[in-house]
Formats: sequence, structure tokens, C-alpha cells
Amino acid sequence: MRIIRIIGFHGIRMMMKDKMAFFWMLILPCIYIFIFGSAFRGGGNPSDAKAYLAIQNKDHGFLASELVQGLKSENIRVDSLQADPEEQPGRLLIIPENFTKNVLQAKADTLKFIKKTDMDIEAGLTVSMGIRKSYYRILAGLTELEIAGKKIDTASLKNLRTRPPIIQTKTTYAGRHEIIPGGFNNQVPANIVQFTMLILFIFAGGSIMEEKKTGLFRRIQIGPVHFHELFFGKLLYVSLVGLIQIGLLLIIGHFVFGVYYGSSPISLAILVIIYCLAIGSIGLCLGFFIRNDEKLLGIAITAGLSMAALSGCWWPLEVTPLWMQRLANFLPSGLALKAFHQLISYKRGFGAIWPHLLGLTVFAVIFMILFARMIIRQKEK
Repeated sequence: MRIIRIIGFHGIRMMMKDKMAFFWMLILPCIYIFIFGSAFRGGGNPSDAKAYLAIQNKDHGFLASELVQGLKSENIRVDSLQADPEEQPGRLLIIPENFTKNVLQAKADTLKFIKKTDMDIEAGLTVSMGIRKSYYRILAGLTELEIAGKKIDTASLKNLRTRPPIIQTKTTYAGRHEIIPGGFNNQVPANIVQFTMLILFIFAGGSIMEEKKTGLFRRIQIGPVHFHELFFGKLLYVSLVGLIQIGLLLIIGHFVFGVYYGSSPISLAILVIIYCLAIGSIGLCLGFFIRNDEKLLGIAITAGLSMAALSGCWWPLEVTPLWMQRLANFLPSGLALKAFHQLISYKRGFGAIWPHLLGLTVFAVIFMILFARMIIRQKEK
């Protein structure tokens, strides 16, 4: 155990001498969390989000006004245009002239809903559905007033609109936690996964490569150090690097950015440890495969950023193609991020993340075995 500790802590001391280590481990992740967490902070409760809709009302009859009022009761931010816009809005509803007159006379008329193709799809669907609901309410109100033999005017329609609803539909969001991952709740775990991967790929691989170049690794092998001491010493080193970084980011995430990590700290600790072992083992193997500093840095950054993007660290997986969502299940970063969200976003425990932990364990075991084989082969040379 003493030799294992010496090897593990020696690696930590050597890494701390690198002036860029602190920047990569703490400063840069916090910058990313602050920038992207602030940019996407509005994505908390979906019921608070309002889709934009510009309205050009050319009718000014009471049914047109009722249509606009109905839209305001939906999750829609209505912008009433007084003149033709100089530039086409992202979403525009045009109420034609004589709309009220034509509807009352049972004549066909057309509401024009124009939207740009590059606008948000979900917001567009919200507006489209809101227009239909508002129009159907008007038709239902006109039918009721006609059957009851009442006068059809603004006051009568307003009374129908403001009365208590006869039938209510209550809609809630799935999951135990009603807040969709967004803002800092999304960016803290995403950047923990991403930057831990980058750090361990670069520093774990770099330490092995440097020791091979200087002959230190060879001297350790021929010295009074057993195979298991060297093997577990290196694993201790990469695990400590990952645990230090994740621990610091978790503390900052909670006390600075206000992130709540769920009600199962033991499950969170198990997830962090297994993720560090899996990614650290991959990093150690990179140090054996690659013999050039520049190549290692390039491959480590390219692989780390690519895996982060494919795992949902840069954007929600739900907006990506189906093949990308499936691919995330076969990446250690994807498994870890999904497990983080199960604990943080949905307040679940070990029962919800054990499949992800199993996948990470498989990665860890495979690359540990590969690393062990490399140590044996290096000793035989």
C-alpha cells in the first residue's frame, strides 16, 4: 500500500507543478459554466416560456379582437403591429379585412400564419396550436350564443371567455422533478463530464508518455516495485486527479451557481468514482499508444470534445438525431451525463442510474485490462 500511495501522490505533485493544470481543472470549466449557464438560464420551467407572435390585424372587428385576446391567454407573447413591418418577423399572423363580417355571414376566410424556417420548432408548434385553440373557442362561443338565441357581440363573447371553464384539463410534466435541465443545472454536470475527460486524457496520458521518454517508467519496473503496485498506483493517480477536479466543481456548482445534486449523495459518489476510473484508464492507455506530445494533445482534445458533443454536453440530446441519441449510450461520457441528470434533474437514486454505472464499469474494466497488458508488455521488452 505504501508504494501505491507513493506512485499515486507523486503523479499529483508532478501535475501540480504544471501552471496550466489549475487553469484547465478549475478556471476554464467555471468560465464555461458561467457563460453557457447564463445564456441558457431561461430553460427552467417550461410553463414560464412564451413564444413570440407578431399580429397584423387588418379587420379591427370584435371577432378579430376576441381572437387576439384568446392568443394572449396561451403561452404566447403577442406583438400587435400598427403598420406593415419593415422586416418580416419570425412568426406573423395576418388577420384579413372583413374577417368578423365574413365569419358572422358564414363565408370562408383565411388566417395567414407565416413563420421563418430557422425559428424554434417547439415555439412554432405552440403558436400554431394557440391560433387553432383561439379560433375554435370563437366558433364554439358563436354556436352556443346562436343556440341560446342570445345577441352576438363583444360583451357576450367576453362573458363566455371569462366564465369558469366547464371542463378543465390539467397538464403536468413527466418525472419527479418538474424543472427541465437548463441553465446551471445542466451546465455544471455537462462541464464536469467534459473537462474531467479532457484533463484525464491529457495529464494521465502525458504522465505515462513522459515517464517512458525519460526512462522513469522503465526504472520503476526494474526496481523493487511489484506489478500490482505499479498498476494500482497509476490508477490511484488518475482517480485522485479526477476526484479533485470533480469535487472542486461540485462545491463551486452548489455554493456559487446554486445547483442541487439530489437526495442520494452515495449514488453521486459512486458515479464520480467509477467515471474517474473509466476515463482515467482510457487516458493511461493513450499514453502507451501515442509517443509524441503534440499528437497526444491533439488526439486527447479532439476525442474529448467530440465525445462531449455526442454525449449532450454542448446541447440537449433530445434535439439531436436518433442515431446520436443512441450513440451516447455507448460512450462513457454519455452514460455519466445521463446518470448525473437522473440524480440532479429527476431526484432519483441508485435504482435509476445502475444501468449507467454498469456501462461505465464495463469501460473501466476493459481499459484497466488493456493498461495491465501494456505494463506487462513494456516490462518484457
